[in-house]
Amino acid sequence: MVTLSDFISPLRPLASTPLPLLPGSTITHITLLPEELIVKVLESCDFKQVVACQLTCRALNQVISHSARLRYKLELSKHGMCDGTSSFLGTADKLNLLAAHVTAWRNLPSAKPQKLGLLEGWSAPRAVSGNILIFSRDGNHPDSSAHPPSQSLRYEHTQEHTSPKPGLDLLVLRLPSTPRQVEASQWVLGLPEDAGELCIDASQDLLIYVLDCKFYACTLSTGAVHPLVQHDGCFGLWDDTRRFDVFNLCVCGDYVAAGTRLYFISVWNWKTGDLVSDQISEVIFSSFDFLDEHHILYSVSREDSLYVYDLRRGAEQQQQPQKQRETEPVRFRLALPPINRATTTRYIQLRRNALPPTRENPSVIEGSSSPFYADQRERLIVLRVVTSPVERGEEQFELHVPARVLLNHFKASLQTKAMVLPWSAWCDAARVTNPRWLPYTVQAHMVTYGMRAVSHPPDWDEGLLYVNSYLPRREETAGDGRRTRQAVRLPNELSGKADVLSILSEDALLCYTLDSSMSTIAHAYWYSF
Repeated sequence: MVTLSDFISPLRPLASTPLPLLPGSTITHITLLPEELIVKVLESCDFKQVVACQLTCRALNQVISHSARLRYKLELSKHGMCDGTSSFLGTADKLNLLAAHVTAWRNLPSAKPQKLGLLEGWSAPRAVSGNILIFSRDGNHPDSSAHPPSQSLRYEHTQEHTSPKPGLDLLVLRLPSTPRQVEASQWVLGLPEDAGELCIDASQDLLIYVLDCKFYACTLSTGAVHPLVQHDGCFGLWDDTRRFDVFNLCVCGDYVAAGTRLYFISVWNWKTGDLVSDQISEVIFSSFDFLDEHHILYSVSREDSLYVYDLRRGAEQQQQPQKQRETEPVRFRLALPPINRATTTRYIQLRRNALPPTRENPSVIEGSSSPFYADQRERLIVLRVVTSPVERGEEQFELHVPARVLLNHFKASLQTKAMVLPWSAWCDAARVTNPRWLPYTVQAHMVTYGMRAVSHPPDWDEGLLYVNSYLPRREETAGDGRRTRQAVRLPNELSGKADVLSILSEDALLCYTLDSSMSTIAHAYWYSF
C-alpha cells in the first residue's frame, strides 16, 4: 500500500531531485496528482506532517497556502482548537472567525470591562461549563416573580417529580462570543428549596443536583428530565440504607463523581443510575476532578502527590474479593520544599477546568453552537499549592501541566508496572508560577478554561489580573517556553478591593465582589473576547 510517507521525506527537498519510480507504482511524485486529491490526502495528516509538506517543496507549499481547508486545519491545531462539525458555515468563513477569535485573545489587555448588573443579588457562581454560568438565590426573593423585561429572563420549573413550588432559583447565564457567533441569553430554573450540590455540562445540556440522597438529572435548557436517562429522572446514591453527604460534584461524559464520607470518591453513571466505583481514595484527598471520562485525578496534600485512577479497571476489580484486588492508582510525586508539619500546613488544590473533558460538539443547547472550540486533549491541569502560616499569611504558587501529559505517563506506567512516578519523570512538561506571599483571602475556584488560567488573587497594588495561556504550538518561544502572560486591568470600581473574585469561561472573564455577608454579588463586570 502506497502511503504519504512513500512520496515525501521531510528530511530532503523533492523539487531539486525527482524520486525514482516506486516499485509497483506509476507515480513518481505527489505533485503529479490533481490538486484536489493532494488536499484530500493532506487533510488526513496531522499538524506536523502538513507542516513538513510545506517545507518539502514550493509546489506543495502553494497547494497548502491556497487551500482554505488546510489553512483552517493548521490554524485550529496551532491554537489548540477543534472544528465544530455542526456549524453550517463554510470553511473560509470559519477561518475568518477563527482569526478574529485569535486576535480578540491577543488584544485581551485592551478589552473594556462591561458592568453586569443582572448578577447583583445573586449568589457567587455555583458552576461553570463552557460559556454557561450558574447562580442561585432564594425563590422567595422579591425579584423572583417579576423580572425586568430588559433582562429577558424566562422561568422554567424543573422535573415533574420535584416540588410544585420551587424554593430555589437558578440563573443560567450564557455569555456571548462574537467570533464564535454565540448569542447572549439567560433564563431561570426553579429547584426545590432543599436542593444541595450541583454540577453542569453545557455540551450535554445537563444539570445534576442532589436532593435527599438522590441525584436528579435534567436538561440545563428547560429543567425537564434529561432525554438520555434510563430511569425516571432521579436515582438513589446507594442501594442500601446508607445516607452520606456528597460534595464537590463534577460530571464527565456518562459519569458523575462526588466526594463522600470525607475521604472517599464515588462515581455513578448518571444515565443508568448505576454505582460505577466506590471508595476510590483510601487516603484523605484534598480535591479531585476527571482527567478524562475514564480517569479520576486527585491530590493528597500530606503526601505532596497526585494520583490517577482508572475507572474501567476499578470496576473490574470491584467484582472480585477485597484480597484479590490489584488495582492501584498511579502516583505522581511533587518535589516540594520540606516543611514542619507540626506547625505548618500545605494544601494542594485542583482548580477545575471549565472545558468539558469530553465533547464532540460545542453544545447541544439551542443558540450555543460554535464553529470551533478548545481541544479537550490540550486542557490545562492547574494545581494551587498553599503553605501556611508564613509571613503576611500564606505562600502560594501554581503548577500548570497539560492533561495529556498525565494520561500519557499513566498509560506508560501500566506497561512498565511503575506505579510511582518521581517528579523528575514529568517535570519537563510542567510550568510553575512565581510564589506569592499573601494575606488569607477568599479563593476563586473557577479560574481555568481550556489552555488558560487566571491568577488569583489579583495584583492589588497594580490593579491587575494575569491570564496565563499555553497554546500547543506557539510561533514565538521567547520567555517562558510556550506560556503567554497577559495583564488585564480591573474595573475602577473593583481595583481597590481586596476581595475581587474571578471566573474564566469559554470566551469571557468575569470579575465580581460579594456583599458584606459574603453571600451575594455586590458588583460584577465581564470582559468579552
